Amino acid sequence: MIAVPFAEGVLTDSTRVSVLDGNAAVPTQTRVTAKWPDGSVKWLLVHFLADLPANLGKRFTISTDRVTAAPSEPVTIDRDNGTFVIRTGAIEAELTAPGGTGLFHSLKREGCVSTHDVVGPSLRDASNQEYNCEISAEGWRIIESGPVRCAVEAKGKHRSRANESHWFDFVVRIYAYAGKPWLAIDYQIVNKEPESEQVIHAAELYVRTTPNIVTSDQLRLGISRAEVDRRMKSGSAGERLSCTFTAELLEKEFIEDQPETFAGTFWVDLSGQQQGGISVTLFQALQNCPKSLDVTEEEITVGIIPAGHPITMLQGMGKTHRLFLHVHGGDETLEEVNVRSLQFQLADHPILESAAFERAGMIESIPGDQTKDWVERAFYRMADGRAKTYGMLYWGDAPDINYTSQGRGGGDWVWVNNEYDLPHAMMHLYARTGKRRFYDYLLRAAEHWKDVDILHYSPDPLRYQGQVMHSADHVTGEVKVCHEWVEGLLDYYHLTGEESALEAAIGIGENVRRLLATPRYQGEGGISARESGWALRSLGALYNETYDEKWLQSAYHIVDHFEAWKNKYGAWLAPAAGHVVFRSGFMICIAVNSLMRYYRIRPEERIKQMIVDAMEDYVEHCYVKETGMFYYKELPSTQHLHSNPICLESLSYAYEFTGDSKYLEAGRVTFEEAIKAAPQGGKERERSGDALIFWGDSPKKFAQYYYPIFYYYRTILKAGIKL
Repeated sequence: MIAVPFAEGVLTDSTRVSVLDGNAAVPTQTRVTAKWPDGSVKWLLVHFLADLPANLGKRFTISTDRVTAAPSEPVTIDRDNGTFVIRTGAIEAELTAPGGTGLFHSLKREGCVSTHDVVGPSLRDASNQEYNCEISAEGWRIIESGPVRCAVEAKGKHRSRANESHWFDFVVRIYAYAGKPWLAIDYQIVNKEPESEQVIHAAELYVRTTPNIVTSDQLRLGISRAEVDRRMKSGSAGERLSCTFTAELLEKEFIEDQPETFAGTFWVDLSGQQQGGISVTLFQALQNCPKSLDVTEEEITVGIIPAGHPITMLQGMGKTHRLFLHVHGGDETLEEVNVRSLQFQLADHPILESAAFERAGMIESIPGDQTKDWVERAFYRMADGRAKTYGMLYWGDAPDINYTSQGRGGGDWVWVNNEYDLPHAMMHLYARTGKRRFYDYLLRAAEHWKDVDILHYSPDPLRYQGQVMHSADHVTGEVKVCHEWVEGLLDYYHLTGEESALEAAIGIGENVRRLLATPRYQGEGGISARESGWALRSLGALYNETYDEKWLQSAYHIVDHFEAWKNKYGAWLAPAAGHVVFRSGFMICIAVNSLMRYYRIRPEERIKQMIVDAMEDYVEHCYVKETGMFYYKELPSTQHLHSNPICLESLSYAYEFTGDSKYLEAGRVTFEEAIKAAPQGGKERERSGDALIFWGDSPKKFAQYYYPIFYYYRTILKAGIKL
């Protein structure tokens, strides 16, 4: 799978796109995830079946003038008996009918009898009452119908057989590929219960031997870590194999892997030598601990949330668990099952050349002969040197030690919640460099964000769909427009095609619009420039995604607000105690950077002038000439020097509009200080409940620093000014 951007007007017919291996077209499937205003393709998601050499790279070409090639045996979805049947050519999966419990009526190899039943998933509460997932009356929805890949989705709630009560919503998506003997499953648990929190005491999936199979004499369990740790076990009838991963266990182990990337695999298999069977893999079980696997001759128990390791989910939280079901024959060896599992954990990933992103207008780039190695090293260190976390509700996020020490969490860790939009910054770095780990960093942060940090339910409309700002337990904080972003979620949607990310971004936008309509955001100067500035950025991004004018209507109101605010005070002065107003430099720069994004959509002379005037005022009043740096805020108590590089982007825009190099020169020391501040890395760790934290810089630092530094770096090189 690869996401391909196109410049406006370049591609109008996605049916004439194929991936070429040399001159031969390989089976390809395309899906448009975004268009330009003229209807041409902006982002195209491409799935293709490639034949790859072992341990070697291979180059493929994307053609836009050949009819898309189809596989000889396509994956299909057929309606049968009120539900869907997926056929890949290797396996057949009959999905549960609307109103039924569980995901599958049957799952088997093509042309064979079913050897094992897949049961669940189900939840257990404190009283050990079981709640089985029940497919809603709407049933399954087809997201993609083939021929290379199909994807379906269903929603519902978990139902108790004992008293017919319901508990926790869920969303499940199933993915299948042409010719492949496996399915991938995303199972999202969502807390929409009326209480402030719920505790899940177990969430389990079962694979059970069907009645027509007398015995299953192969029990196999595999743990295969990224280095040399391979603990693959096999047993026979009458035995039991089991393993559980917890943060406490991980704390004692040597770990040198980046948590967001591949750290190994964890699988279990139940099969007979004659009939074959099913293996189950939990996606990155270490990072998503606690997780467990258990197998006897009769049953596999997949501990999505293992019994004995309860997880508390606050109201509005969601969490997606990813599984892999491999249906195979009885001749599959232990090593072959392991290799298939490893391929699920770390699938081969094609890399697009950075020039393609630049040609499409998605990123700015710097010619290789102009880059400075000391700057590029700093970008790598910033991206890699962040704090990171293992744990089911924490993977893809990390706490901020400064926010925590300020007491903002009431004694608990304060989680960053993707403040400043880390995935979007990582998208730019990934597109420029093509480095796989930056892609993984982006995916994990966005997946955590759209699950845990967004309120999927709230009785308060001003919190519902909102991204919660940095806080203890992720969702205990406020929802404010100055801490809601969408660009990284949209990047994730384009890279993966996962509509849940697009829905999350649009939901955040709707929350922003509701908040902007409240009295707090009326009048001039009643709030800081940062608040409405970040809102403007998100609204503009949603307009660029959808071209729905409602986003610009709200954005236009903010632009008018900025103009009236400037006219009233002469500058964007923020309120303080009593009658005092003052300059908050980095907040003014956030407003400038967002206005520039709006200017690119709707160029107006007044916006250009506001940007130039704001930066002229900023340099005049906030620049401490003898130090070469800017101060933090204008109040005497906060006039310490501030190395926040957000101003570098704003100064670059002022230079582009005026051609006056004084703006770039004013940022030179801030640029140098930011480069020096790039972390050198560290391996200090700390366990906090179910979380295992590896300390480094706050994740918000990379998100905040990367793009402004890059844009200044690019601007000053283009200007021919020596760094």
